Amino acid sequence: MNKLLISLALILGFSGVAHANIMIEPYLGYETGKNTDPDGKTSGTVIGGRLAYKAPVMFWAGLDGAFETGTNKPDSNALTNSDFKRTTLYAVVGVDLPILFRVWAGYGFSDELKLETTPSMKGTGTNYKFGLGFTALPFVSLNAEYIKGKLTGGDIHDNFPDAQNESVVLSVSLPLVF
Repeated sequence: MNKLLISLALILGFSGVAHANIMIEPYLGYETGKNTDPDGKTSGTVIGGRLAYKAPVMFWAGLDGAFETGTNKPDSNALTNSDFKRTTLYAVVGVDLPILFRVWAGYGFSDELKLETTPSMKGTGTNYKFGLGFTALPFVSLNAEYIKGKLTGGDIHDNFPDAQNESVVLSVSLPLVF
């Protein structure tokens, strides 16, 4: 009888703290920025999501995947505007601050860019990002991210060895914790 009561007390005692602490956060945003080598501007739509483990005390860490479609507009008249598709996978860490804000940083260890030109060109590289989210609205986070990247491989790197970009993403996300 004592074993049954102890077992029951343990099960009921731990059921209140049984929580997976998994964060799933889809987001949709708009990115605008500038390129160097060749100099120009980019803009486009970003759709992505974060999957992270959320610790009991404000901290979270996980993966962030982003897919972007947009337009590259070179400053030089010798180059034409081109559409592009970019896929990036980040390792991210963040903190949900107690009052209205959250911050995070990410390292893009897989960054693939495809320019839809004739012939099409591809590039690979790495980047990093820093983000700030405003969480005063129920269920929604309004976010701003700064992203800086460099292409280190592929056709684009062969033609433009110092190709870099800096951009800002404004997005809306839905951080769900299970």
